[in-house]
Amino acid sequence: MPEIGIDQLSTQIGDVARVFLIETGELTRQLGDLLPPQFQVYGSAGRSYPIGADAFADLSRSRLRFTHGDPQHATDQLVTDALAHAHQAGLFALAPASVITVTGTVKGFLLGGSRALVELDDGGMATVWQELTYPPVPLDWTLVPGQRVQGALDAPTHRLNVEVKPPTNAAIATRFPNGSITLALVQKVSTQRAVLALHPHLSITITRADISPNPLDKVDALLSEGDVVAARVIHLPSGALHLCLSDVDDDEPVLPPLSAVRNGPPWLRENRPLLPVVEEDEQAGETVYAPPSAQSPVENARAHAASELTETSQAELVALAAMAHLDESFRAPRPSPGPGRSHAVRHPTAPAIPFRVAPTPAPAAQPHSALQSTQLSLAEAKARITRLEAQLVEAGATDSDLAKLREQARSAQLQLRDALVELGTLRHTVAELRDEQRTQKRMLRESRRTVAAPAASSEYETRRALWEDASGWVRHEILLAWVDRVPESDRDEWPLPHSYVLSDRFADSLSGLDDGQLAKAFKASVDVLTGRVKTLTGRHLHALRQGAGAADPHLLRWDGARCMRVSIEQNTPAARRMHFWQKPDGGIELIRIVTHDDMEA
Repeated sequence: MPEIGIDQLSTQIGDVARVFLIETGELTRQLGDLLPPQFQVYGSAGRSYPIGADAFADLSRSRLRFTHGDPQHATDQLVTDALAHAHQAGLFALAPASVITVTGTVKGFLLGGSRALVELDDGGMATVWQELTYPPVPLDWTLVPGQRVQGALDAPTHRLNVEVKPPTNAAIATRFPNGSITLALVQKVSTQRAVLALHPHLSITITRADISPNPLDKVDALLSEGDVVAARVIHLPSGALHLCLSDVDDDEPVLPPLSAVRNGPPWLRENRPLLPVVEEDEQAGETVYAPPSAQSPVENARAHAASELTETSQAELVALAAMAHLDESFRAPRPSPGPGRSHAVRHPTAPAIPFRVAPTPAPAAQPHSALQSTQLSLAEAKARITRLEAQLVEAGATDSDLAKLREQARSAQLQLRDALVELGTLRHTVAELRDEQRTQKRMLRESRRTVAAPAASSEYETRRALWEDASGWVRHEILLAWVDRVPESDRDEWPLPHSYVLSDRFADSLSGLDDGQLAKAFKASVDVLTGRVKTLTGRHLHALRQGAGAADPHLLRWDGARCMRVSIEQNTPAARRMHFWQKPDGGIELIRIVTHDDMEA
């Protein structure tokens, strides 16, 4: 049986994601063969996969979540990953019937700032999730305690969506006059381009000439992803906006950036870059930290005490923070920001020397009884307090320091005891609500089966009817597939060739394919024509031979062109393949789409 909570995954993300349970063995090996390297899943681990042309472009977007003795933590991580992927895919754009519009006040942040606690005007509570707002922008960039918010509340999950529509170009042009300076976030960099954002959902691509007049400069040597830079806003004659960094002076006034959430603070701030999230290496088992600023021994001991006390069970502290509002001294310190507002030309500074610390052992499984959980947590807290007192004495703390810490610890223990008892009651209530929600969802699914879905029209057939020449339609569809499949930042690296050959049989071989098969065929065509197919193991690129034997010579044409074959579909009856001629000069001629057993050119 799997350690990860399958029922919890089905309940919390089943409406926006498909959950598969695969038995470790031959099936996971077959799945690994179909996926890019390092994207496989096995053992008791789980992984959420995003959708889109760049789904496998970055392994960090689809991390393998191991249980490491804590199945609940791994399950929560998978829920967070899947919700983030669903949000990026726009699956939350259409609100379900359970969503209502509410108003409330931000009370604080939980779970390292990834959740914001909102007290609703009707007396209830809700949480704002970073993954469903403007990921990877931290919540405390867009929300502050005491801020009034309005949003869409999903009643069953108590998730509150406070996103607002991005401002229009006209609104930004009014806010930032032509030639004015404001802050922008560097989202992507390459050697010749950078993508800057004036709003989390409003990006502008600039080139090397906009950053430096030196043609030898490289953009990725001048800027880094996550930098906050001062940029000049340019109003183009077409009404579009552009950004320029090369002529910004240090003494020019900077207009406040936009607010990402209504009534919120400016989402960008000088000296506050968007630092990448550093997670513990699941294989190496250790984490690299930057050294803290210089402090006195007593201050260091106090900081360590605060960090230790905060580690006493994540789930209990969430309830404790929500109901008792612990003193700031008991919250884990957040990393201090690095350089924020910066300009294209940088002066090197001495790097901070990292040091390694032993990883925190995985917490033991929580007892099912709320009373046992309370006793265990209190006993652990007392033991930690004893250790911390000894450390404080060694650090030279005074009696007043120890007395103050003991008083804070006693108060925390009392609050923790009350919170754990309440947490046990809440867990029971949540379990009942989840059972009721499962029943409602099952009834909804059954009712939907009785409604006949309208016949879907074929987008490809609609566009094909506009072309008299089938070849012209095929080239147009390949161009659309290239635009959809290759991100704008990668199109210089994987350009679509201006000239390539379609055989007389290629358009005819597309007849009889449904929209899904046509989409796959055109994507494969893009991979072949751009040369990207050589980097995709799932395409199984290989040369056809003149016979069935492994030693038979390759199938060659009179002009020396070699017949190549790539996969379009996997693990389906009569799976489609593509044949094409690879010419000696590097040119490509697409031959036709065939079934798996068809080995003719």
